[in-house]
Amino acid sequence: MKITKIMALLGPGIVWAATSIGVSHIVQATRAGADFGFALLGFILLAHVVKYPFFLFGPKYAGLTGKSLLDGYRSVGKWAFYLFLVLTFITMFFVQSGVTIVTAALAMNLFGDVLSLSQWAALVLGIVCAVLLIGHYKVLNTLLKWMMLILVVCSVIAWFAAIGRLGFTPSVEAPAINLGGAASIAFIVALIGWMPTAVEVSVWHSLWILSRGAKPGPENAKNATTDFNIGYAASLLLAIIFLWLGALLMFGQGDGFADAAAAFAGQLVGIYSHALGDWSWLLMAIVTFVALFSTTFAVADGFPQVWKRAYQLSQTQELTNPAKTPSETKQALQQESRSGNKAYIVSLAILAIGSWWIITDFSADIKALLDFVTTVSFVSAPIYAWLNYKVMMGADVSPEYKPQGGFRIYTLCCLTILTLFSVFFVSWKIMG
Repeated sequence: MKITKIMALLGPGIVWAATSIGVSHIVQATRAGADFGFALLGFILLAHVVKYPFFLFGPKYAGLTGKSLLDGYRSVGKWAFYLFLVLTFITMFFVQSGVTIVTAALAMNLFGDVLSLSQWAALVLGIVCAVLLIGHYKVLNTLLKWMMLILVVCSVIAWFAAIGRLGFTPSVEAPAINLGGAASIAFIVALIGWMPTAVEVSVWHSLWILSRGAKPGPENAKNATTDFNIGYAASLLLAIIFLWLGALLMFGQGDGFADAAAAFAGQLVGIYSHALGDWSWLLMAIVTFVALFSTTFAVADGFPQVWKRAYQLSQTQELTNPAKTPSETKQALQQESRSGNKAYIVSLAILAIGSWWIITDFSADIKALLDFVTTVSFVSAPIYAWLNYKVMMGADVSPEYKPQGGFRIYTLCCLTILTLFSVFFVSWKIMG
C-alpha cells in the first residue's frame, strides 16, 4: 500500500499523538532518562496503561453518537460542563505558553538568534494562528501527519545511532538515585501529568472526530478506535526512545538541564551531537523542533475548539424550540455555525495573546513553567477520567458498547490508581 493511502486512513488519532509527543516526550522523558536512567521507565509505562481507557472514550463516544465529550459532560450535569470550562480557562494559557516557549527556543537553536525568544514565540504563534484560520482541521490534519512521520523516522534513526555507539545501557558507573526524595517525587508527578498527555485532551480528540464529518455509528467508532490505537502506540514507542536517549547520553555525566529556555533548547540538542557526532546535530534539531511545533499546532486548535463547541451548546435550547418553523430552525443553525466560527477566532486570538504574555515572564525559568502545568494535569486527571467513564456509561451509548466485563474492571482499577496518585500528591504537599 502506498504511503499516501496509509496516511489517508489516519486522522484525529495522529492529531492526538502530535499533541502528546511534545513536552512530555522531548522534554520530560529525556529529562527522566538524563536524571534517573531507566528507573522511571515503569512510570512511563504505567501512565500509558492507566490513562488508556479514558483517552479511548473520546473517539469511541464521538464515533458512536456523533457528539463530543463536552456534550456528554453537559448530559452528566451543568456542574460537570462548567467545571470543565473553568478548569480549561485556568490552565489553557499556561499549557499553550508551555509548549510554545519550548518550540520558540528550539526554533532559535535551529535557525539562529536573529530574533529574541519572545519574538520567536510571537512568530510561531502567528504562523500557527494563520494556518488554523485559513485551513482549520483539514490543514491541521494533513500537516501533522507528515510532521509525525518525519518525527518517528528521525527518532528511530537517532536511537539506533545511540545504541550503536554507546550500547544498550548507560555507564555502569552511573550514580545511585533516590526516588523517594522531594525533588524526585515532584518530577515523577510532572512526568506522569503529561505522559502521554493530559486526560482532558480526550475532549479535543472527540471534537476532532466530529470535524471529519463521518456518519456516527459502530463502523465510525471502530475506525476512530483503530486510528487512536495507532497514535497511542506511536506515543508509547517515542516516549521509550527519548527516555532511552536521555539515559544513554546524559545519565551519570554530571550535567543537568538549564532553567533558561534558550540554553535549555541548545543543551537538549547538543547532548545528541556531542555523543553521536556532529552529523546528528541537524537531525536532532529538526526532530525536536518538528515535535514541539506539531504539539503547538494541536494545542492551539484544541482549546478554541472547546470554546466553539461550548458556545454552540449554549444555543442548543433555542435551536430546539418546538415553536420554530423548519425554515427558522435552518436559519438558526446557519447562524449558530457562523457564531461558532467567531467564537473559535476570538478564543484563538485571546489564547495566543495571553500565552505570549506569559512567555515574556517565564523565559528565564522554563522548567518551573513546565513542571507547574504538568502537575496541574496530574492532580486533575481523576476528575476528567471519572467524567469520561460516566459519559460512556450514559444513556447515549448502547449497552453493548459500554465498558463491560474485564475491560470495565480494568477501567475502574485505572480510575482508582489515578485517584490514589492524586490524593497522595496533594496530601504529601500539604504535610510536607
